[in-house]
Amino acid sequence: MKLIPLIFLLACAHASAQTSDFNLNDGRIRFSVPQSWGAIMEKSDGNPQAIAFAVADPATAGTDDAARVTVKTRQLKAPSEYADAMQNEMLLSKAQTGYAAEVESKESGTHNYTVTRGATTYSIKDQFKLIGNIAVKVRCERPVLKATSKAWSADFERDCAAVSASIR
Repeated sequence: MKLIPLIFLLACAHASAQTSDFNLNDGRIRFSVPQSWGAIMEKSDGNPQAIAFAVADPATAGTDDAARVTVKTRQLKAPSEYADAMQNEMLLSKAQTGYAAEVESKESGTHNYTVTRGATTYSIKDQFKLIGNIAVKVRCERPVLKATSKAWSADFERDCAAVSASIR
């Protein structure tokens, strides 16, 4: 009977050993990302704040294309400003070259769409959350390339969802 809790604890320890923890807004927003993701940009002062991560895709080797995940926060004066903040982020997304909506749901806080960067189409998923008076956006973006494997795409989607779920 004691073996099952031990296995569970070992599995949790293994899972947590494979992630790195980050925070924004003086530690009020915390999240985890896979250790293999390298932070490529961090702005942890002022408003907004953000950390961007590079996600290696073998299909992008030798190209200017890259998969990225960005966690961005904006301090609001009151939670009632959240809807406007989310709407402003969506308007910025819609202003990008080649914008085409896939799914937009204010209720679920997600916005899936594609844009064009150079000759490459990018698939983007923005996920929005409100924590206290802080609006949080997780943007997962990847180039849509024929050489990208289905397994890599599935891992990217899974890991992006895990980052969003880890925000606290």
